Amino acid sequence: MVKVVLLSFFTTLLITSGQVLWKIGLQKIGGFYLPEKNILENFLRIILDGWIFSGFVVYAIATGFFMYLLSKYAISLIIPISSVSFIFSLIAGTLIFHEQVNVLRFVGVFMIMLGVFFVIKN
Repeated sequence: MVKVVLLSFFTTLLITSGQVLWKIGLQKIGGFYLPEKNILENFLRIILDGWIFSGFVVYAIATGFFMYLLSKYAISLIIPISSVSFIFSLIAGTLIFHEQVNVLRFVGVFMIMLGVFFVIKN
């Protein structure tokens, strides 16, 4: 059980890292859609950005790990464990993006993690 939990945490950390890279890239290029550019220019601007491309690579690797987990273990275990992404995104939001996170959001994430604990203990 320890192996599946650690691999699930690692996979979820990779998924969240890919999403963080996307957000960094989108902030650097000015957003997802710029009205002064046509659809093709917007598409190329996004996929050719190094941060966003790196996010796709990390996300693809994470997807491979996730597919491995799904092929070996119960989906009713893997998917709930993957909700640790809420912790990772909360940490990224506060430390990387300097977002103001209110107490209610922390409480909500804590409750989700309590649920993950019960899923793992079963």
